[in-house]
Amino acid sequence: MPFVPTRFIHASNLRLDHQPQGVGAVSRESQTHLEDCTLETFDGIIKACLEYEIDFLLLTGNTFIDEDYSIRARIALIDGFQHLASKNIQVFVIPGQHDPLSAWDLQSNWPANVTFLSPQDYERLDIIHDEETVATLQILDASHYKLHQPLKLEKRNQLFNQHNQRVFSIGCIITNSTTDPVNQPSETKLTAPLSSSEETNEVPVDYLALCKGTQRHTFEMQPGIAHHPGAGQGLNFDECKSNGVTLVTINPEEQWDHRPLNVAVVRWLVIDINLNPETSRNQLKQLMEEALLTRTPKNHEKLWMVRWNIKGSGELFETLRSFKNQAGLSSEFANETNDRLPLLLEQSYYLQETNANSETEQSGLIKLYQQQLEEFQTESTSPLNQLITQSTQLDQTWQRRLSALTEQVNEQHVFNKAIQNGHSWLSISSGEEVHI
Repeated sequence: MPFVPTRFIHASNLRLDHQPQGVGAVSRESQTHLEDCTLETFDGIIKACLEYEIDFLLLTGNTFIDEDYSIRARIALIDGFQHLASKNIQVFVIPGQHDPLSAWDLQSNWPANVTFLSPQDYERLDIIHDEETVATLQILDASHYKLHQPLKLEKRNQLFNQHNQRVFSIGCIITNSTTDPVNQPSETKLTAPLSSSEETNEVPVDYLALCKGTQRHTFEMQPGIAHHPGAGQGLNFDECKSNGVTLVTINPEEQWDHRPLNVAVVRWLVIDINLNPETSRNQLKQLMEEALLTRTPKNHEKLWMVRWNIKGSGELFETLRSFKNQAGLSSEFANETNDRLPLLLEQSYYLQETNANSETEQSGLIKLYQQQLEEFQTESTSPLNQLITQSTQLDQTWQRRLSALTEQVNEQHVFNKAIQNGHSWLSISSGEEVHI
């Protein structure tokens, strides 16, 4: 079969209409987004399929949760698949642990562009687009996937390409397979050889599509890869990383490329803040602002769920044990950042008290450093420019250049970072101080 350029999206663990966990009290508008987040994310996936003009969509397990008995999930799937059918985009569904083939069979009117693969179907399937075979797809059983048999092939160009007249080959391993090697808790790149035929010395697949857990995984297989795109939409704070789907592109110029597409409408953020006894309420808000606003909202995001992991001690720390005070701090912070954060924000707090004995002996360096920093900041309306002007080590040319740069710098962000670094660097007990 001749080489044909192609492009597809690989998605897994969409869990349509499955509800988030561990949320707590939120506003009515935020609650609506949380209830609909997986459905809105799926709509974003369909839009991405159309935008990138893919040849097919590959769904590898847990597209929905059978135990949810969700009518909304099935309606969303039918509607999305019909949109893809109107653009001649095929859909290939691999059942997973929570959406077995029997659950898909309960719906009889799936659009004609949808193909279901049974866990027992090991025959290779040709994927046809515009009357050409763009790829092959095959379910692999345990005998195809061996971790300890090295490949005899040495060069990546022995994979598919237009010279050896072989199309891109995709293999899938069913989620509940006991030989599935993906067991890492976060995004990983490992080396795991894929078995080859002793007689033909051919690689069974170029791309092994996996479904395991909610985090993204990539395994180098010398020379192909095994890949799991992670969950399309995180549903709790433990799923705050690596959400999205994967866009795979195969073309003559480059062997092939795979890159993540973030389509989640709700972002889960866990942010650490170190709180010292000397930290004031305003300084705490500055640290929170610096930590949060360095992140850029995506156009498709509608809600940020933020959990502040606050570690420390002192009077301010003790006041945050009150839910009322937590709510007051969240309200103040949201109001002050509202014009710079064009989406909904929900906040919660996790407090971890540091060793009290260590804190009582804490160095006075932090207090002195903070006092001097505040005095310097209030000395002038433009303290950074004043610092440059007072420097005796710079000639006039460099002074002009640096003065021009300070006009483009957010001074408050600079001081926020200085406070944060000072707390981190100077948090030592008096017994640990070094006097020179």
